[in-house]
Amino acid sequence: MIRWISAAVLLSALTACDGAEEPVPEGPTPEDACPKVSMDNMAGKWIKFNERAIKEYRFEVVNEGGSYSLWYTGGGFTKKVLKGEKRGSDVMFTEILDETREGLYKAGSTSKVRLYVEPRKKDCSLRVSEMTVEWKGDKESERAKGTFTTFIELPEGPVLTFRPCDQELFIGAAATDHAEAMAQIERSGSAEPAGEMGEAVALGTWSDAAADGDAACTYDMDLFFDDTSARDKDGNALTAVSAGEVADGKRHWVVPGWYAPWTGNHHFEAHRYKTCDGGAREIIGVACLEAILQ
Repeated sequence: MIRWISAAVLLSALTACDGAEEPVPEGPTPEDACPKVSMDNMAGKWIKFNERAIKEYRFEVVNEGGSYSLWYTGGGFTKKVLKGEKRGSDVMFTEILDETREGLYKAGSTSKVRLYVEPRKKDCSLRVSEMTVEWKGDKESERAKGTFTTFIELPEGPVLTFRPCDQELFIGAAATDHAEAMAQIERSGSAEPAGEMGEAVALGTWSDAAADGDAACTYDMDLFFDDTSARDKDGNALTAVSAGEVADGKRHWVVPGWYAPWTGNHHFEAHRYKTCDGGAREIIGVACLEAILQ
């Protein structure tokens, strides 16, 4: 049974040095320490727990007018969108495929993810079963991926990304040259991942300025590197970085000096925001690239 865990202890486990996962000790279970968890109260951010918090496996449940969807990170950096269907004692979340992948799925060339999520009131957790779903003989075929796992609510403090990407992010010359960025899309179907590591790596994208919103609004972005807050060489988090200028109807979102002096595969995210008439800051999109730095 999962017993009550303080946010401070879990935060320590999530932010351990060098990415090490530290054990999370159990503690007493105060009667009022856990909020109610039910079929109608599942929205929020959740993280896998197996004697320690495992940040590579996490999801956010979104409640839109009583209908659930889920943003799932199941290892690695890829975030999948799943649609929920309430059943008797659990919610069945099934991955939404785009038109191309749906065709491949029906042809038996790819699979999709399904999660069965059951609220567990006794310990304020979610019991999750992951399935690989394939199309065989004109019908679905489910295969369990491991056994049941436990997810607990993410406490305030840890900064991890949950929202799926909806736009390409470009690196190197394509980050500053729109023609080169479009040439990559024409050539490869997406932003090309190869880039040079360094203390001033260029990353950027473009958006339709009219679709973003009123020109009088303020536009900026929060930057994330390998699923947590990106930082400059002095360790400062890169938040509320101003968007670039608008030219030919396109707003340029560019970071000419992203600090990334590490080789290998790394994930970059730019979460784009607008703020209008002194109102709340509103997210308008997430641009991403899993790059290969050399």
